[in-house]
Amino acid sequence: MLHFVDTTPSRPAVTHVIPKGKPVVFVVRFVCPQIEIYDAVTFTLLRCLAVPGLGLHPFGLAVCPSNISLYASDSDNDGVHSVELSDSNAVMKWSVARQPAGLTVNRAQNLLVVA
Repeated sequence: MLHFVDTTPSRPAVTHVIPKGKPVVFVVRFVCPQIEIYDAVTFTLLRCLAVPGLGLHPFGLAVCPSNISLYASDSDNDGVHSVELSDSNAVMKWSVARQPAGLTVNRAQNLLVVA
C-alpha cells in the first residue's frame, strides 16, 4: 500500500506501511544526500539512510513492498537510486535519459519514471 504525501513542492514525502513493521514516512530534502525515516504515528525521526552518489536535487521517492526497496530520483546525475530496505541497505543506481522527477511503482511492481 502506497500513499503519497505532498508536503511542499521541494520536499516530497512518501508514506508506506510495511506489512510486518511499523508505518513509516520517508522524506528526501533538497541539498541533503540522505533519506530521513520517521515513525508515521509520532513523526519521530527513526534514522537517516545515506544514499551514496545521490545528487543535491532529488525530486521523488517511491517504495515497492514486494521488492522491499525504496527508489529515489536523482536529477543532478540523470539517474534513479534503488535502496534495499533490508539490513544490508544495498544501493544500486541506473541512468535514465534525462532528469527524472516523479516516481511510482505500479501493481506489477514496475517502477515508472517521469522526466
